[in-house]
Amino acid sequence: MIKGSLVALVTPFNEDGSVNFEMLSSLIEYHISNDTDGIVILGTTGEASTISFSEQVEIVKYSIDVINKRVPVIIGAGSNNTMEACKKAKMFSSLGADSLLVVTPYYNKTNSEGLVKHFEAISDISSCPIILYNVPSRTGMSIPINVIARLAQNDKIIGIKEASGDLNYSKEVAEFINENFLMFSGNDDIIVP
Repeated sequence: MIKGSLVALVTPFNEDGSVNFEMLSSLIEYHISNDTDGIVILGTTGEASTISFSEQVEIVKYSIDVINKRVPVIIGAGSNNTMEACKKAKMFSSLGADSLLVVTPYYNKTNSEGLVKHFEAISDISSCPIILYNVPSRTGMSIPINVIARLAQNDKIIGIKEASGDLNYSKEVAEFINENFLMFSGNDDIIVP
């Protein structure tokens, strides 16, 4: 089970806009040597929505090689396009991700049933576990509690990274926490509460 302090890495770039793999390796080594419990690659901090799919695949392969199973690696596989997210989930899980972080579809503001179908399609195609990612400041909507209630029953969905900043919402999500469904804090300033 994934636990502890998980660091969402930036994706470093060279002046020409290409990925700076040497710096990416340095960031990974820094965090592993300082006892980080897991590394998140291509999360929203990693600028995944602005990087091409082929670059993402390169970044994932490289990162998984450098990490070399020393800590869990969680790969961002979200998109506002369900088919694109499924493509990422299938590829990244086949490359050796320990888990996938899947953000709420941004911009679309789908209804509850659409969200369930979106996350279920991704979990169905992935060969590794899924962590939901609720970050309404970036996506335009929070995952409704009734959707979390349904998705928490899915064996492939092991938790949620909750980054709404809303403690009342977090308390409602906490009702679903058990040994099979965890909540990760996505806001450093409210980790303790």
